[in-house]
Amino acid sequence: MKTPRAAALSSPVARALIRLPGRCVHIFVFFVLPVLVLVLPVVGLLGNSAPRSDPGSFHAIYMLEGGVLTLSLTLVLFATISRRWLYVLFAGWLIGNLRITALSMGWDLQWLGQDLPAESLLLIRKLTCAIYYLLTFALFIELFNNSLVRLQRPWLLRAGMLPGLVLLLAAPFLDYAQFTELMWWMATIGSMIAIVIIGHLLTVAYSSDILLYSAAMLIVIAAGAGVLDSLDAVFDLNFFSSAYIHIMATAISSALIALVITENDRAARTKAINALVTLSERDPLTDTLNQRGIEKHTQAALNALRRGEPFALCYVDLASLKTINDIYGYTAGDDVLKQACARINAKLGGNHYLGRIGGSELVLLLRNTSINEAHSLAHSIMEDLQTPPFHIGSRALQLKTSMGLVEIANPQLASGDAILAAARACRMARRGKPNQIAVHEYADQALDEQSQELQLLREFSSGFSPQNIFLAMQPILSLRDPLHAFDFEILLRMRDASGKLIPTSTVIAAAEEVGVVTLLDRWIVQTSLEWLHQHQANLANTRFVCMNLNGMSLNDPVFINDFFQLLRRYRHVARLLCIEITESIALKDMDNIQEFIAQLHSLGVRVALDDFGAGYTSFSYLKRLPADMLKIDGSFIQSMMAGPADIAIVEAIVALARNLGMKSIAEWVEDSTTLETLAKLGVDYVQGHTIAYPQSPEALTQSRCSADFIEDAATKAFVLEHLAGGK
Repeated sequence: MKTPRAAALSSPVARALIRLPGRCVHIFVFFVLPVLVLVLPVVGLLGNSAPRSDPGSFHAIYMLEGGVLTLSLTLVLFATISRRWLYVLFAGWLIGNLRITALSMGWDLQWLGQDLPAESLLLIRKLTCAIYYLLTFALFIELFNNSLVRLQRPWLLRAGMLPGLVLLLAAPFLDYAQFTELMWWMATIGSMIAIVIIGHLLTVAYSSDILLYSAAMLIVIAAGAGVLDSLDAVFDLNFFSSAYIHIMATAISSALIALVITENDRAARTKAINALVTLSERDPLTDTLNQRGIEKHTQAALNALRRGEPFALCYVDLASLKTINDIYGYTAGDDVLKQACARINAKLGGNHYLGRIGGSELVLLLRNTSINEAHSLAHSIMEDLQTPPFHIGSRALQLKTSMGLVEIANPQLASGDAILAAARACRMARRGKPNQIAVHEYADQALDEQSQELQLLREFSSGFSPQNIFLAMQPILSLRDPLHAFDFEILLRMRDASGKLIPTSTVIAAAEEVGVVTLLDRWIVQTSLEWLHQHQANLANTRFVCMNLNGMSLNDPVFINDFFQLLRRYRHVARLLCIEITESIALKDMDNIQEFIAQLHSLGVRVALDDFGAGYTSFSYLKRLPADMLKIDGSFIQSMMAGPADIAIVEAIVALARNLGMKSIAEWVEDSTTLETLAKLGVDYVQGHTIAYPQSPEALTQSRCSADFIEDAATKAFVLEHLAGGK
């Protein structure tokens, strides 16, 4: 419990009163004294009568005084422009240094040829010594302020200022002899304190500026104490007059201090520039690298790759952050983001850098780190992001995180492309379970796919163009009427500049990344309807044409509006379409999907649930979706012959579809044995390479049924003998 006295001392008013004397001394020494030293000589000069002009009165000291006064006033002007008080202090110190030199030479009876009042001369001399001491110490503190802060011994600075204050207070009351004795004692004490401070500074933060300042002060002390005159007498340097020695001492000490100030100014300017550069490369929220900083350090890592330093990139997506922003607000989300960055930074070494790409996306630049080391580090970071939980007030939250890790092996790769490579790996990690790490090592095939996607991203970034994009059709075989049904699925295809086919998943991923997937889907729909319109006469046996729409398109009101306008324009062939919707997308927004399906049905368009069984299958949801077909996920079909479990699953899905009044389609049918099993299970349609590979639109116009494309002998025999009744 605080005593009344302690409570009183801790109040703001009491603390302000305690600090008041120190503040007054600071203001007087650092601000009032320099101004007085600069103003009084000028005022005195203007107030006196014209100076004597007889030749005998002219001395070199007058020229020096005029030059120093002009320089001091110029420094004041420069201080006003640059807003740096240091130059005012230096200007005052220059005049003080000159007066101390004049005092030591006995030339202080005049100022610029004007006689000083004889009755005030001794007081002026005493005040000159005291003020010069205070200005010298104030200039020292101002010059080395940053280093003195690191010294963490403020009492030393107060002790160093004390002798000057003692001299200033004693000047009006002591006679000149007593003051001179006190002055040497105070100067000795001040010099010892200065030596201690400078010694500590050289230990804490060595600087050549401190040595230059010390040299200047030694010259001033040597001149004032008569050491230079003694050296002149000892070494019999007759060609140097006493006046010349003192003037040179003044000039050299002033030049050394000016050099220190110039270096101090240059260092401050360099520090300011570096701070601006740092700000331009740092994210203000998380204090991590921003886009510019990431690209700069990535390029540096690519350059080091040429010298044999391994380089890995890790792209981090804090997927839960968007949900936190939506529920708790952006302030809470920003706090969690800063916590996450702090945890990641705690794991990084000196060769590693963390940067922020976007709202919840980060990138780790792992220099001189092998892919195995990077993988271990990524796992460690992933664990730290999961435990302990993040806190928003009393709430504990856990982040869902995805990471994409890539080994960069090609130093010719552009920095932006390297980052996109890691982003692609992260995107693949997002497709799986939460908190996964996708690792891409640079095998030839992976590098080729990566190059294709990077090229696509560059192309799509400038806007969508259907150049090198075309459609293919894969026939779908009816197991009920194989020779009279001609159904197929429309597929997207694209070739690169060399004519090589680009995987469709790569094309779609790039379109999603850049944000042109809805334009791509619109082109597919319009091109397909135009083709169906033009070749309607050749499609007499076609009952349905499957077409897949991207989930992003289904959530875009602009696309939906354009889509239904196209369906109405081509209504006579739109009835052939069967729009495939993946089960996961359907269950995420059940109400809107139900409305979407109802609109399709009103135009005679069918709907198929794609990849059924691979996602979130729930019978309670399924009965709310009035789909016309179920497309059984191909992973069940590929593995069904390996064991009875998958066969049982497929049989259950087929029975479910039949009971709900839906047709069943089996994908990825690769051999006749699988086809025979599916026929026994009662599947309605099959699609896969054993029936037909994707065909060109021209090939379809020359056929009458899907069975025409079967090339496998066993499959063809089974279809003709068992499904078509020997026809």
